[in-house]
Amino acid sequence: MELIDLPEFGPEDYALIVDGERDPFGTDRLGIEWREKTAHVGLAEAGRLVAHAGWVPARVTAASGQAVEVLGLGSVLVHRSFRGSGVGLRLVGGAMERMRDLGGPVGMLFCRPQRLAFYRGLGWTRTTSTVTVDQPGGVITMPLETCWVPLSAGAAWPETDVHVEGLPF
Repeated sequence: MELIDLPEFGPEDYALIVDGERDPFGTDRLGIEWREKTAHVGLAEAGRLVAHAGWVPARVTAASGQAVEVLGLGSVLVHRSFRGSGVGLRLVGGAMERMRDLGGPVGMLFCRPQRLAFYRGLGWTRTTSTVTVDQPGGVITMPLETCWVPLSAGAAWPETDVHVEGLPF
């Protein structure tokens, strides 16, 4: 299996991985509008795309006034026939490596509670602060878990509530 950069990731690529699965992220019921990712990686098996992760630069503002530049990881998806085989670990690990190469100080993501152990195993830490995000109708409290990871030496997470400027990722 090969980690590949996907500079032109689009709807056709997404459809290959989803393969007809309804609500593959398990978040449709939340009605959240998500930010488009600007960088993408995937895993290919025998030339077939079977997994994807994307990220986007974002700014987080702490209640203390501190601003943190983050790389927001999202759209992490593995074709259902490859789940549980370590593909997700290779995918997210590869995405994190690319994010570090970009010089991002902090990685941030949102996930369902069932995915926390997976991300913890890769060094991500769950925040305990309240996280708000922008939506077309106004600011909401993020109903998903929020995790962060240092991508560079000395990177830290604010110890107060935070607001993601713009749509979540």
